[in-house]
Amino acid sequence: MTQILAVSSLWLHSLATIPFVGHYLLLSLVYLPAFQAQGFDEKSGLILSGISRRSRGWLYGSLLVFVVTGTYLMLTDPGYLGFMNFGNLWGILMLVKHLLVLGMIGMGFWFNAVLRVGPMLSSKTGASPAFDRFRLYANLMAILGVLVLLLTALAQAY
Repeated sequence: MTQILAVSSLWLHSLATIPFVGHYLLLSLVYLPAFQAQGFDEKSGLILSGISRRSRGWLYGSLLVFVVTGTYLMLTDPGYLGFMNFGNLWGILMLVKHLLVLGMIGMGFWFNAVLRVGPMLSSKTGASPAFDRFRLYANLMAILGVLVLLLTALAQAY
């Protein structure tokens, strides 16, 4: 039973990566350059705002899956030495990984709740500066997401 729980947790944790990291990678590498190449306008802003709104549930769901499965995976990993004990490479990699994830969550809050980039994308006057902010946000989230995946892979190899 423990093995089934471990495999299920690892699978769900990996599966949650698809909408979370994949969303930002596709935004920064495919969608935003396509919008920029065709000339960003009010309709583009409405489309991007709609994409952001529709993706929110998937992103929050991914975070919930990460918390539940990640907690289980961490507690059962042989590299886990205990709460706030970073006495080995695995612990240090997990600390850095989780700090990056917290940074991603903080950036999401900053860009979406404070700067309100989504609503700005659909406005008639501030759409172009909002697009630049949104592109910065998507690029930073994609870079941090890839770094989180790299740290995960390094920790798994340890």
